[in-house]
Amino acid sequence: MAKFTAVLMMALALGAGAAAPAQAQSFGIFFGDEASDFYPERITCLNDYQIRQEVADLGYTNIYLNVPNEKHIQVRATKGDWVYLLDFNYCSAQIERRARLRPAG
Repeated sequence: MAKFTAVLMMALALGAGAAAPAQAQSFGIFFGDEASDFYPERITCLNDYQIRQEVADLGYTNIYLNVPNEKHIQVRATKGDWVYLLDFNYCSAQIERRARLRPAG
Protein backbone atom coordinates (compact mmCIF):
# COMPACT_ATOMS: atom_id res chain seq x y z
CA MET A 1 0.00 0.00 0.00
CA ALA A 2 2.87 2.40 0.78
CA LYS A 3 4.39 1.69 -2.63
CA PHE A 4 1.05 2.48 -4.33
CA THR A 5 0.78 5.75 -2.38
CA ALA A 6 4.33 6.74 -3.37
CA VAL A 7 3.60 5.99 -7.04
CA LEU A 8 0.33 7.94 -6.84
CA MET A 9 2.05 10.95 -5.24
CA MET A 10 4.76 10.86 -7.91
CA ALA A 11 2.15 10.71 -10.70
CA LEU A 12 0.29 13.66 -9.20
CA ALA A 13 3.49 15.67 -8.91
CA LEU A 14 4.45 14.91 -12.50
CA GLY A 15 0.94 15.68 -13.71
CA ALA A 16 0.91 19.03 -11.92
CA GLY A 17 4.33 19.90 -13.32
CA ALA A 18 3.26 19.05 -16.86
CA ALA A 19 0.17 21.25 -16.63
CA ALA A 20 2.07 24.32 -15.47
CA PRO A 21 4.18 24.90 -18.62
CA ALA A 22 1.12 24.65 -20.87
CA GLN A 23 -0.58 27.36 -18.86
CA ALA A 24 2.55 29.51 -18.88
CA GLN A 25 2.87 29.47 -22.66
CA SER A 26 1.62 32.51 -24.49
CA PHE A 27 0.94 33.47 -28.07
CA GLY A 28 1.77 36.83 -29.54
CA ILE A 29 2.41 38.78 -32.69
CA PHE A 30 5.69 40.68 -32.87
CA PHE A 31 6.17 44.15 -34.31
CA GLY A 32 9.42 46.02 -34.83
CA ASP A 33 12.16 45.34 -32.29
CA GLU A 34 10.05 42.95 -30.23
CA ALA A 35 10.90 40.16 -32.66
CA SER A 36 14.58 40.39 -31.70
CA ASP A 37 13.63 39.11 -28.24
CA PHE A 38 12.10 36.02 -29.83
CA TYR A 39 14.68 35.10 -32.44
CA PRO A 40 18.27 34.18 -31.51
CA GLU A 41 20.70 36.97 -32.37
CA ARG A 42 23.12 34.56 -34.03
CA ILE A 43 20.81 34.45 -37.07
CA THR A 44 21.85 38.00 -37.95
CA CYS A 45 25.52 37.57 -37.04
CA LEU A 46 28.35 36.30 -39.22
CA ASN A 47 29.50 32.69 -39.32
CA ASP A 48 33.20 31.71 -39.42
CA TYR A 49 33.40 31.82 -43.21
CA GLN A 50 31.80 35.29 -43.32
CA ILE A 51 34.12 36.56 -40.56
CA ARG A 52 37.13 35.42 -42.58
CA GLN A 53 35.74 37.12 -45.69
CA GLU A 54 35.12 40.41 -43.84
CA VAL A 55 38.63 40.43 -42.37
CA ALA A 56 40.13 39.54 -45.75
CA ASP A 57 38.16 42.36 -47.39
CA LEU A 58 39.88 44.74 -44.95
CA GLY A 59 43.25 43.68 -46.38
CA TYR A 60 44.31 40.98 -43.91
CA THR A 61 45.78 37.58 -44.81
CA ASN A 62 46.73 34.43 -42.85
CA ILE A 63 43.52 34.70 -40.82
CA TYR A 64 43.10 32.52 -37.72
CA LEU A 65 39.98 32.56 -35.53
CA ASN A 66 39.75 31.90 -31.81
CA VAL A 67 36.64 30.84 -29.87
CA PRO A 68 33.67 33.29 -30.09
CA ASN A 69 32.65 34.97 -26.84
CA GLU A 70 29.66 37.30 -26.40
CA LYS A 71 29.46 38.68 -29.97
CA HIS A 72 33.26 38.94 -30.19
CA ILE A 73 35.97 36.74 -31.57
CA GLN A 74 39.72 37.15 -31.43
CA VAL A 75 41.28 37.04 -34.86
CA ARG A 76 45.00 36.76 -35.56
CA ALA A 77 45.82 38.06 -39.01
CA THR A 78 48.62 39.58 -41.03
CA LYS A 79 48.51 42.96 -42.76
CA GLY A 80 51.59 44.38 -44.39
CA ASP A 81 54.66 43.63 -42.30
CA TRP A 82 52.82 42.96 -39.02
CA VAL A 83 50.75 40.26 -37.35
CA TYR A 84 47.77 41.71 -35.48
CA LEU A 85 45.36 40.50 -32.83
CA LEU A 86 41.91 41.82 -33.68
CA ASP A 87 38.86 42.01 -31.44
CA PHE A 88 36.16 41.47 -34.05
CA ASN A 89 32.45 41.95 -33.31
CA TYR A 90 30.83 39.30 -35.51
CA CYS A 91 27.36 40.84 -35.22
CA SER A 92 28.31 44.37 -36.28
CA ALA A 93 31.13 43.11 -38.57
CA GLN A 94 33.52 45.68 -37.09
CA ILE A 95 37.02 45.51 -35.67
CA GLU A 96 36.68 47.05 -32.22
CA ARG A 97 40.34 46.78 -31.14
CA ARG A 98 43.60 46.02 -32.89
CA ALA A 99 46.96 45.24 -31.32
CA ARG A 100 50.24 44.64 -33.13
CA LEU A 101 51.73 41.35 -31.99
CA ARG A 102 54.96 40.92 -33.92
CA PRO A 103 56.58 41.52 -37.28
CA ALA A 104 55.34 39.15 -39.99
CA GLY A 105 57.85 36.79 -41.41
